[in-house]
Amino acid sequence: MQSKIGGGGLPPAFSLFPSLNKTFTFHQILVLIITFLAYASFHASRKPPSIVKSVVGPSVNEQSNSPIDNRWAPFKGTEGTQRLGELDLAFLSSYALSMYFAGHLGDMIDLRLFLVFGMMGSGIVTVVFGLGYWMNVHLLGFYMTIQIVCGLFQSIGWPCVVSVVANWCGKEKRGLIMGVWNSHTSVGKIVGSIVASSVLDSGWGWSFALPGRWVVSRVGGCRELEDRRGTASLLAASAHQRVKTKEIPRDAPDDDDET
Repeated sequence: MQSKIGGGGLPPAFSLFPSLNKTFTFHQILVLIITFLAYASFHASRKPPSIVKSVVGPSVNEQSNSPIDNRWAPFKGTEGTQRLGELDLAFLSSYALSMYFAGHLGDMIDLRLFLVFGMMGSGIVTVVFGLGYWMNVHLLGFYMTIQIVCGLFQSIGWPCVVSVVANWCGKEKRGLIMGVWNSHTSVGKIVGSIVASSVLDSGWGWSFALPGRWVVSRVGGCRELEDRRGTASLLAASAHQRVKTKEIPRDAPDDDDET
C-alpha cells in the first residue's frame, strides 16, 4: 500500500528558505508542522456545534421546569434537545462511513490534493452552517444536510495526514513523534472552543464562520507538502553537485595547456 504525494518535478516546499542549507530532517520537521496545523484546524471546525447549543437549544424555566420558547427554531421547545442530538448523529454517522472510502481513495490519488479538497470542503460547509444565522434559516433539513456533508469532508483529513507522516518518519522514534504530533487533536479543540465562544455574543453564526475560515486558510500550507522520495533524491543530487564543485576549481588548467 503506497500513497502518492505530488507529481514529478521540484516539490513546492523545496524552494522555501533558499538561503538555508536544508537537510532531510528539515523537510521532515516541515511536514510535521504542516500536517499538525492542518488537522488541528479540522478539529477546531468541529467545536462550534457543541458551543452554540447553549444559545440555539431550548432553555428551561427554573421555577416551572418547563422549556422556554425563545430560542432558535427548529432547536427550541420540547423537541429541541432531541434535534440537536440528531445533528450529532448525522455528522458522526457520515464521518464514520466516509472514513472507509476516504482511506481507500487516499491510497490511489495525490494525497496533497486530496487533503486540500477535504479542507476546502470542511471550511466551506462550516461557514455555510453559520450562514443559517444571517439568512434566518429554520429548516431542520438544511442543518442536517450540512452536517452529513461536513462529515464526508472531515473524514478525508485523518487518512491523509497519517499517511504523509508515516511516509516521512518511518519506524525510528515513531512513539515519540506520534505522541507529540497527535496533540493536534487537543490543540485544535482548545482553539476551536476559544474562538467559537469568544464571538458567541455577537451572533452564533460567527462561531462557525471564523473556524471555517481558519480551515480554508491552512490550505496554502498543505499545498507545500512534498514527496519523500523526490525530496531525498533532490537533496542527494544537490549534495553531490556541491562536492563536485569543490573538487574541480574553476581556474584549473586544461590538460592541453600543460607542458
